[in-house]
Amino acid sequence: MKYPKLLLLVLLAAVGCKQKNEVKPQRKDIVDAVFGSGHIENVNQYTATANAEGYIRAAYVAEGDTVKKGQPLFRLSNEVQQTQVGNALTNLRYAETNTAQGSPQIAQLKLQIAQAQKKLSVDSANYQRYSRLIKTQAISAVDFENARLNYQNSQSNLHVLQKNLADLQRNLNLNLANARAQYQIQQENNNYYNITSTGPGVVMNVVKKVGDYVRKGDAIASIGVGTPIIKLYIAEEDIERIKLGQRALIALNSDKDKVHEAVITKIYPAFNTNEQSFIAEATFKENPGRVLNGTQLQANIIIRTSKNALVIPSYYVVNDNNVILASNGEKRRVKVGIRTLEWTEIISGLNENEELTLPKQQ
Repeated sequence: MKYPKLLLLVLLAAVGCKQKNEVKPQRKDIVDAVFGSGHIENVNQYTATANAEGYIRAAYVAEGDTVKKGQPLFRLSNEVQQTQVGNALTNLRYAETNTAQGSPQIAQLKLQIAQAQKKLSVDSANYQRYSRLIKTQAISAVDFENARLNYQNSQSNLHVLQKNLADLQRNLNLNLANARAQYQIQQENNNYYNITSTGPGVVMNVVKKVGDYVRKGDAIASIGVGTPIIKLYIAEEDIERIKLGQRALIALNSDKDKVHEAVITKIYPAFNTNEQSFIAEATFKENPGRVLNGTQLQANIIIRTSKNALVIPSYYVVNDNNVILASNGEKRRVKVGIRTLEWTEIISGLNENEELTLPKQQ
């Protein structure tokens, strides 16, 4: 009596397997989408970096702080640079002193010029008097010649002193300009040790702390500015399918049960070697509420949708768009449309009443 029951179970199992392997096409809405992973950033997010080398002496902000444009964020140690600023200021003050009208060098030359002018006045009067006397032969030709030479020498000496004064003032002014420029340069160099915000925003992340040594170009903190945007990483084989304006469905890792709608707004033109993918940006259609910067997410970018499409399970499509008819085991080629992991759209080559089966196991 047990054998008939066992045979019945085997027959039922065989029938069940046959029924499970045979399917008919059915009507469904099917969506062609590209998957992308990513995270949330602010639209104008930037990184505060070190412009010089040194230890972080002071940190004026922490994560979550709101900052204004030009606000001090961090201060690096710069004892050597401060010494250079002090030396440059000393040189500037010295140059300013030398350029002033009461400076020793200028005062000395002006005194010499005043003496030369007096001497020229005396020599000029003597020369004029000797010029009148020589006409009446009241003086000798030698005395007249001496008076003339004294007058000419006085003229030349005054001219030389006046030229020396002009050259001195020009050189002193040039030294002053150079000293002022050097002081400004050293001040600018000193400002490199003050790290300030380039725009308003919120401190998202601080990667260095007081006492850490940083080199020029090292990232110290990230600042978020503006509304949140979605940064998406797209595989190489999918990037050509992504277009501006396409709809994207976003699921945040912080709230996977809720789906947000977004629109593709930017496609980066070059492959990102760091991420080993192409990058696209999307913006939320509606305010997503409070979303933390850096939140990880998954996205499905909608390429196209087919309503009430004729579909079959994707694993029934074999050997380059072929299906196997259940009625006679014949292989038939079909034209397919949208493919997903679960369903494949049939454009032509199959009707709703035809049953399909899976290939026989070898």
